Amino acid sequence: MLIVASGQRAFAGWPVGKYRNIVVPSFNYYTSKDTYNSQGKKVKGAPGTYFNSFAYGVYFAHGLTRRLDLIVNVLAPNQISNSATDAGNLYQEAFGLGDMQVGLSYALVNFDYKAYFSVQVSGIVPLYKNEDTGLDLGYGSYGSEVKFMYTGGFNGNFLKGCYYNVETGYRRYFDHQGPNVVLYSALLGVPLNKRNQVSFEIGGQNSSSSNKTFNANLSVNRDFAFTKGSINYGHTFSRRLSLFANGFYTFMGRNSGVGYGGALQAVVKI
Repeated sequence: MLIVASGQRAFAGWPVGKYRNIVVPSFNYYTSKDTYNSQGKKVKGAPGTYFNSFAYGVYFAHGLTRRLDLIVNVLAPNQISNSATDAGNLYQEAFGLGDMQVGLSYALVNFDYKAYFSVQVSGIVPLYKNEDTGLDLGYGSYGSEVKFMYTGGFNGNFLKGCYYNVETGYRRYFDHQGPNVVLYSALLGVPLNKRNQVSFEIGGQNSSSSNKTFNANLSVNRDFAFTKGSINYGHTFSRRLSLFANGFYTFMGRNSGVGYGGALQAVVKI
C-alpha cells in the first residue's frame, strides 16, 4: 500500500534520453491516527494509537535509447505502529529494505516532442521476509505492474507554459489473496519563473482482495482504497540538480488511514 515511486513525480512520462541517467534520493513521511472504515466513513482512533512511516528511497533511470528507459526504485521504510489491543496499546517498529521495483519505460508516441504517451512495465521484488511475529514491511510477495503515462505542456491560452502528467496503471501481487491494485493520478505543474515551480496533484489506489481484514499496520492491508491531494514545490539550482518538496492529505478512503505527510527529493542528472 505504501510503495511509492516519488522520484518519478518530477519527470514522469518524459524520456530520460539516450545514455543519460537520473538519480533521485528521497525521504518520505506518512502518519495516520484515524482511519476510513469499509464504508468510507472516518473513524476516530483510540487514544495513543497511530501508524507512522519514514521511508528513504533511491530512484534510478537510465536511457537505453531515445525512447526506452531502464528504471529501478528501492525504498527502505521505518514503520511504527501503536495499536489498541485488549491488553492495552501494542507498540511495534520495523526498519529495513522494502520492495524493489525494476522495469522498462517506453515512449510509444511523441507529439512534436512536446507531449509523450508512454507505457511502463515493471516487476516488484520484496527485499525482506515477513516473520510470524513483529511488524511486516509489506506483503512479502512478488508482483508486476503496467502503467500508462501521458505527459506534455500547454502552448496556448491561460495555461501557456504549464505542464501536465496523467497516469493510470494496474499492479498485481502473485499471492492467492492478491491484491489487484488500480493506480491513478493527475498532475498540473505551473512554472513561477525559470527556477521555481509548483504543481498540484490528485491520485490514489483502489485495491481488491479476497482478504477483507483491516490491519492497524496499514502497509499490509489488501482490500482498500484511498485518494489524496498534494501540493509540490520545486527549485532548479542547475541543469543537473533540482530539489522538490511536497505535502499531501488523504481526503477519501476505504479500509485505509486518514493520512498526511510529505516528501523531499533531489533530482540529479548525470
